[in-house]
Parts: sequence; C-alpha cells; structure tokens
Amino acid sequence: MKKYDSAFSSAATRVGSAAKKTAQEYAEKNIPDEPAFTAVLATRIKDSLSGFSKGGISWSAKILSSHGPNTEESRFGADVLGALSLDLPGYSVKKGFLAQAKRQEPGNPLATSEWKRMQSQCNTMLNFTSDSYVFIYALNGVFVVPAISVAACQAVEDLHTLHPKNLSAFYKEHFMCFVGDRAIDSASPRVLDNLLARVAFEISASASNDRDLFTDGEGDA
Repeated sequence: MKKYDSAFSSAATRVGSAAKKTAQEYAEKNIPDEPAFTAVLATRIKDSLSGFSKGGISWSAKILSSHGPNTEESRFGADVLGALSLDLPGYSVKKGFLAQAKRQEPGNPLATSEWKRMQSQCNTMLNFTSDSYVFIYALNGVFVVPAISVAACQAVEDLHTLHPKNLSAFYKEHFMCFVGDRAIDSASPRVLDNLLARVAFEISASASNDRDLFTDGEGDA
C-alpha cells in the first residue's frame, strides 16, 4: 500500500481543489442551496478523478432523491451515496459511504429543530452503515464529521467543533481504506436495496433470537 501513497495524495489533492472551487461558487452566490451544492460537488469530484481511472482509482456518486413521497433521503437519512473502486496491482477493493450535507459557518449554531432533524438523519444512516458522515458546506470549504459524532451530542453543537476533516484529508483516508463499507460496492439503486435487505435481515434475526430467549426451556419437566 505504501507504494500508492503518491497516487492517493495526488487524487486527494484533486478532490480538495474540487471542494475549494465549489465553495468559492457558493460564496459568490452562484450555488443557491444544499442540493445544488451537493450535485455540483459530486460532479466535480468525479471529474477531478477521471484521470486516475486508467490507473485503477475511480469514484462515483448517486444523489438520493429528496422530493415526493417515500424519498430515498427520508429512508436512508443521506443525500449522497459515494462509491470508490481501487483496482491496483496486488490491491483491489470496492467500498463506499453515506453522507448527509449541511450548510453551516463556524460559530453559527443550527436551530434546535434543524439540529434534531440532522441527528435523526444521522441515526438513520447509521442503521445502514457505520461509514456515515456529515459533509459541512461552508464559505471556506467542505469539511467532514462522522455521523456517530453528531448522534452522540446531547445538546446543539457547532459542527465545526466536532473535529472535522477537510474533504481532501477525508478522501485520503478513503483511498487508504480507513473509510468505506464493502457492502457499498457501487453508486447504484441495487446497493440501496441491498442495504435495506441487510437491515431487514438483522432486525429479523434479532427478533428471532429474542423469541428463542423467551421460549427456551418451555415444556421441560
């Protein structure tokens, strides 16, 4: 893995540049809201990494639906499903993450209702994968905090106090495999269906175990 450090660092720097350019457009009010920011950022990240695909590093994203009844965002708590494929000599893996986006400037806490809504979204994402994150959109860049950090807070917090990483550092760790769930092996509806099925199976198995616990020994003399 050490031999790929240079490639991973270069790819992460490209992602950082994509985030910086998107934040600049947001600061210039050329990007109106979170959904537009997310769409522009995801496209820029994918484009910034296009030159690495022949070398075995490729990334894609699915923007989850957020309009209409029973949306993907309401079911999964996320705005983005990101998927990374590393197909390198001696090293191959596909993995990804879920992310919810939130606009916030340092020192400007969210309203209590918005914070509670975001915590609910984080808990929903965490039901599907521990590789769940909040992407913080600010005038000076894009930052990332783990969803579990947000869910753990007992009061309204400034997201910028939860040890955020800039997007470049986050993606460097993503490339180095500190970040990523192997169940998220592509940015496709199939993966969302598989995550739903996995959670349903875990709930069913847990319920079955609970029934066994309460019935164990019944009928014994």
